[in-house]
Amino acid sequence: MLDQLKSAAAHAADALKSSCSDTYALTPPGRLRAMINRVSATLEAVRLVRPALEAFYNALNDEQRARFDTLSPKLPATAEDQSQQEAKTQQDTKTQQDGKSEACGASKSSLTGLPIERIDAVLHPSGAQKAALDRLSAATEKAVHELQAACPDEVPVTPVGRLQAMETRLSAMLQAASEMQPALDDFYASLSAEQKARFNMLQQVAER
Repeated sequence: MLDQLKSAAAHAADALKSSCSDTYALTPPGRLRAMINRVSATLEAVRLVRPALEAFYNALNDEQRARFDTLSPKLPATAEDQSQQEAKTQQDTKTQQDGKSEACGASKSSLTGLPIERIDAVLHPSGAQKAALDRLSAATEKAVHELQAACPDEVPVTPVGRLQAMETRLSAMLQAASEMQPALDDFYASLSAEQKARFNMLQQVAER
């Protein structure tokens, strides 16, 4: 069963590697599409590994499972450590603006970190452009809520639990990104060449 888990992990790694692009998207819609491709490939990798991991874990005795559980990366060592981590997460959530909550990890920021107010201030959209930006803002807020709903209430302590939580978050990310894509495409298409150039630069600065 461990050999089967190794094989599944190898196939998952190959799937992730094949999804990597040799080029970097320069436009916000292009970057979101690239993210959708990466998240989709990662989700597929998780689904490749999960059955083998569950079979291996279920075959272990209690002592082996306890040892396997200790292999967790970055798990709070004590209840006090976990409380401090939760407090930091709550503080981070409160300090984020415009749907950029980090409660479930850095991937959320790169998905929903569109600085709507700054876009409005820099591009000065009007008419149909303003309406398209409002739709993008609404889609972004909806994406944030979906991602927050996918956050686990507590840190899973078993490898199987952590992989299940990862699959849930990735599924939510993929759904949120797919729902945001049409609104972002519509807003970008409504911009002039000058506005598109400024938007492209604005997003690059925001990601640094």
